[in-house]
Amino acid sequence: MSSRDAEKRRPVPKFASFKPKPADAELEPKPRKQSEEHEERTPRRPHRQHESRREQEPIRDRDRRHRHERSGDRNGEARHDEAKVAAAGSSNKIYYFDKRGDPLILRYGSNDRGKVPSYRRFGAGRLMGADGGLIEIHHDGPYTKFTIRNHHRDAGSVFRDKKALSAIAVANSSKPDKFLASSKSTTAQPIALEDFIPLGPSRKRKRGEDEPNSLPDYRNIHQNSNEDTSDSGSDSDVASSPDEDADTKMSTTKKQSLQLSRQVKTHPEDTDSWIQLVELQDALFRENRSTPANSTADEAKGLAELKLSLYEEALAHASKPQDRDRLLLGLLREGTRAWDPKTQAKRWQEARKYGDSFALWRERLNFEVSQVTTCGFEDLKMSLTERLRLLRKKLQETILSAEEEKISELCSQLTYVFLRLTRFLYDSGYTELAAAAWQAELEMTFCRPCDLFEAGEDAALSSFSDFWESEIPRMGEEGAKGWRHFGDLGGMADPPDPKPARPFEPQTTRDRFKAWASVELQKAAESHAPARTLDEGTEADPFRVVMFSDIKDFPVWFPTKALSRVGPQLLDAFLLFCRLPTARLSSGLIDDARNDPFVAGRSEAFEIDLSGRAVDGVDESTKVPQFRHQGGSLALCQDVLFPRLAWFRYLDNWRRMGQPQIQNSWVLGTLKQLVKGCGQEQLSEYYLAAAWVNETGSARKIAKGLLKYSSSLRLYSAYALIEHANGNLEISEKVLSAATNQEPPQPTARQILFNTWAWIHLEVNEKQTALSRLCLSVDRSLGTSPTAPPIILKARAHFSNTRDYALSSQDLETAIHHAESLALLDYLSAEVSSEATSETQGNITAALSSIHSFSAELTTHKLANSLHHERLLQTTARLLYHHTTHGPYRPSYIRDQLLHFVRHFPQNTLFLTLFALFQSTIRIDDPVRATLTSHSLRPPHDSLSTRRFAVAHEARTGTAHSTRAAFEDALDSVACRGNTDMWIRYVRFCVSRKELRGMAKGVFYRALGACPMSKDVYMEAFGTLAREMKSAELRGLYETMANKGIRIHVDLKEWLERWVSEEELDRGRDKKG
Repeated sequence: MSSRDAEKRRPVPKFASFKPKPADAELEPKPRKQSEEHEERTPRRPHRQHESRREQEPIRDRDRRHRHERSGDRNGEARHDEAKVAAAGSSNKIYYFDKRGDPLILRYGSNDRGKVPSYRRFGAGRLMGADGGLIEIHHDGPYTKFTIRNHHRDAGSVFRDKKALSAIAVANSSKPDKFLASSKSTTAQPIALEDFIPLGPSRKRKRGEDEPNSLPDYRNIHQNSNEDTSDSGSDSDVASSPDEDADTKMSTTKKQSLQLSRQVKTHPEDTDSWIQLVELQDALFRENRSTPANSTADEAKGLAELKLSLYEEALAHASKPQDRDRLLLGLLREGTRAWDPKTQAKRWQEARKYGDSFALWRERLNFEVSQVTTCGFEDLKMSLTERLRLLRKKLQETILSAEEEKISELCSQLTYVFLRLTRFLYDSGYTELAAAAWQAELEMTFCRPCDLFEAGEDAALSSFSDFWESEIPRMGEEGAKGWRHFGDLGGMADPPDPKPARPFEPQTTRDRFKAWASVELQKAAESHAPARTLDEGTEADPFRVVMFSDIKDFPVWFPTKALSRVGPQLLDAFLLFCRLPTARLSSGLIDDARNDPFVAGRSEAFEIDLSGRAVDGVDESTKVPQFRHQGGSLALCQDVLFPRLAWFRYLDNWRRMGQPQIQNSWVLGTLKQLVKGCGQEQLSEYYLAAAWVNETGSARKIAKGLLKYSSSLRLYSAYALIEHANGNLEISEKVLSAATNQEPPQPTARQILFNTWAWIHLEVNEKQTALSRLCLSVDRSLGTSPTAPPIILKARAHFSNTRDYALSSQDLETAIHHAESLALLDYLSAEVSSEATSETQGNITAALSSIHSFSAELTTHKLANSLHHERLLQTTARLLYHHTTHGPYRPSYIRDQLLHFVRHFPQNTLFLTLFALFQSTIRIDDPVRATLTSHSLRPPHDSLSTRRFAVAHEARTGTAHSTRAAFEDALDSVACRGNTDMWIRYVRFCVSRKELRGMAKGVFYRALGACPMSKDVYMEAFGTLAREMKSAELRGLYETMANKGIRIHVDLKEWLERWVSEEELDRGRDKKG
C-alpha cells in the first residue's frame, strides 16, 4: 500500500477500553501530603473534596467500594457512547461534568436509560447521613420513585412530600454541621432549633475549618454543576437558608402560588385569594409543560378538575352571599370543561338553593341557550319574559324607597335582559317581533306624552296600545313623529299607504337546496320591520304583522325618576341590538356587553383579515394596517369617528358588513328621530358619523341641520373633519375659523377646535401653520406667520397649567385636550431630538415625554384605566404613526412605545394592530403572540375583541393550522364560546382552506351544539357547506329548525316538490322541442 493511500485512511479511534489495565500500585491512594501538593498545582480539581472525604472512610468500606467500581467499569464500558468515552479517555478521569443536561427529562420525567452506565447501589438501602433511615425503590414503567421509611414517620414519596423529608431529616440528625445567618441577631442559631434542615445545595467551607466532631459533609445529589466547576463567591462557614436558595430559583408564578396557598390556609374566608389561586393554575400548568404545544383533552380536563376542587374547598368557607355567588359562578363555568351535560344540568339545579342573583341567572341562561337537546324557542322566551316581570316588580318597590344605587342597578339589569330577549328573537328569525319591541320601548321612554309622565304602568300601556294599533308611522320609519305627537293630535292620524311586495331575484343555481336558502334569505331580509295590515304579501305570513298583544310583555315602562339613568343605557343597548358599536354613553353592565358573545356586533376588519392569505417572507412592517371597522374595541373619539383613509374607523358602511336584515334607512331614521325629535343630543356625533359612512352625500346637509339647533363646539369640529376627509380643506378652514370666533360658556372648551385645526394642517405637511393654530388659542392676534419663541413658551405654560388644574378639578375632558395640545406643541417646536428626523417630521421624543409624564399623573390619581386615558394614548399612537409615515424612525423605539400602550389597555385593537405592524418577520420569536398570551388573552382582558385580533393575526402572519389553533383557543374560552359570528367565520375559514376543508362539517356541528337557536348557523349548511352535506342531512337540519321553533318563511318540503315538478316540465318541453 502506498503512503498516499495510507494518508487517506481514517485513523482508528483509540477507545479507553483498549488501554492496558493500570497496575495494582496505581490504585493505591497517594500520601496525603503529596496529594495536597498536587492539588495546589492543579487550578481546578472538582473531585478534590470528594477524594479527601474518601480518606476518612474506614479501609474496609473503601476496599469494598474499589471492588465495586472496578466491576462497574467493566460492565459499563460497552454502554458509553463514543463522545463520552473519548472525553473520559482524553482527560484520564473516571467521570466528567455535564454542563448542558438533558432537556427531555422534563418531558419524559426520567433519564434516558440508554445513556446511563451500569451501576449497583451500595449500602443496602440505608439513607446517607441518617441513623436507621431506609430508601425503598419503586419502579413504575419508565419511572423510578424513591420512598423514605423509618420509625419516625410513615412512608411518603420524596417527590411529593418535601415537608415530610425535612421533618425526617431533622429527627434523624444528631448534630448540626452548619449554621444559619440570622437577620435579627448577630448570634448564629443552629439548624436543629429551626423548623427545617437544608437538604439542597449549600456553600462550600474553607478547607481545614470543619469542626472535628461534625458528621462527614457528603456532597448532595441535588448540587448544581456550576458549584463544582467554579469557586464559591464567598468562602464562609455561614450557610444560607435553603428556603432562601429555593426562593431565588423559584419562578414568580410559583412564588405567587405559594403565597396564595399560605394565605387561604390561614384565612380560608379570603375569597379573592381563592379566586386568584384558581386563576393561577393555568400559568402554572403552562410553566411546567416541557413543550409549548396546546394541551390535550385529558390535560385540559385534569386542570379543570383541579380548579373545581379548589372552588369546592373555597365554597365551604364562603359566608357572604356575594362571595358565594362569585365562587359558584367560577365553579359552574369551569364545570363545562369537566362535566357532561347531564351533570351540568344537575349542578345548575343544585345552585338554585344558594339564591338567584343576576350574575348566576345570566350564566344559567347562557348554559340553557347552548343545550342543543333541551333548548326551545318557547321555553327560552318564557324564561326571559319571566325575568323581566320579576325585575319590573323589584324596580317598582325600589322607586318608593329612593335607593339611588339600587335603582341604577335594576335599570341596568332590565335593559340587559330586554337586549338579550330581543337579540334572541332576532337570531331565531323573528326579526319583526324584535324590531317592534324596540320601537315600542324607545317610544315609551323618549316620546311619552307629557300627561303620562306620572301615570302608572297599566294606564300607560293602555294608551300606548291605541297608538300602536293605529298603525301610523313608528320610531325610525319614514314620516314618524312619535307617540307624543299622536297624543297631542287627540289620537287622530292617518296610517301610511300600503307597501307593495318586493320582487324576488331569479335563481341562477342548479342546486335545489341552495336555491331554497337564497329565497329564504330574501324573505328574511324583507322582514326587517313589522308590516301593516294592508301591505301586500302579509296574508301568507301571519308573523309579518305585529299586534300590540304580541309584544305587550316585552317593553318596560320605566318610572319618570329613572329616565335619566336608563336613557343612555337604552341608547347603547339599541346600537348593540343593531350589531353596531356603542356610543359609549353608559358604563357597567351595558358597556361590558360590547364583548358579550351573545349580543356583540361584527367586525369588518376581522372578516377581511380572514379572507386574505399570509405571504411567507413578507415583512409585516411593509404592509398597510387594516383600518376597517374594529367592532368597537377602541376608545370612541372624533379621530376614529371621522378619519381619513389612513387611520382607524369606529364605524363602517353597513352594507359591507353583511347585515341585510338591518335596513340602513330604519337605523338612520331612528337615530335622527332620537336626536332631533327626542332631544338626545348626546347621539349627535354618532348619528353624523353613521350618516357620513353610509350616505356620504347627505353628510353636509345633516351637519348643517344639526348646527342650526345646537351650539356644540364638538359638532363644528366633527363637520370640519368630514370636509377635510372629503378633500375640502378650504371648507374645513372656514368652519373652524367661524367656530373659534364664538364665545363658549367656558373658554377652555374651544381647545378641541384648535387641536383639530392643528391636526388638519399637520396631515398635509404644513408644520408651521399647525404650530400657529395651536398658539392661536393663547394669542388670538397670531396668523399663519412663523411663531416667535416667546409665544411658544407662553403657550407651553398655558397648556401645562390648564391641564394640571383641570386634572385636580376632575375636569378630565379639559385636561385631556390640553395634554394633547402640549404634546403637539412639543412635537412641532422642540428642536433637539434623540431620534432621527427629517424636515417633515417633528420631535417625537419630546412629545412622548410630555405624554408619559401626564400618564403617570393619571395613574397617581387612580385614572390609569379610564376612558380619557385611553383616548389620550390613542391620539399619541396616531402621532407615532404619522411620524413613521413621514420620515426615518427607529422601529425598536416605536415598538417599545406601543408595547407600553398595550400593557395599559390590552383589549384595544388599535394598539395591538400597530404593535403587530412594526414587528419584523425575521425574528424567531413572535412578540405579538407573546404579548397576547401574557396580557390580552388573560382574565380580565380576555374578550371577544382580543380573540378576534389573535385569530386575525395568525391569519395574516401564520399558517392555516396556526389560525385553526387560534380559532380553537378562542371558541374554547368563555369570551367566545357562544358567539355565532365567530363560529360562522370558523366554518367559512375551514371551507376556504384546502387543507382544512375536511374539518368543516365537524366544526359546523360543533357550532350547532354551541348555538342551537341561531338561524344563521343552520343556514350555513345550505350555503357554505351545501356541497359537503348530503340531502338527508340537510332535510334533518331543516326538521331540527322546525322542531326548535326557529322562524322559517318558505316550507322546504313544498319547495322541493315544486322544484321537482318544474324540472319535469322543463324536461318535457326539451323533448317536444
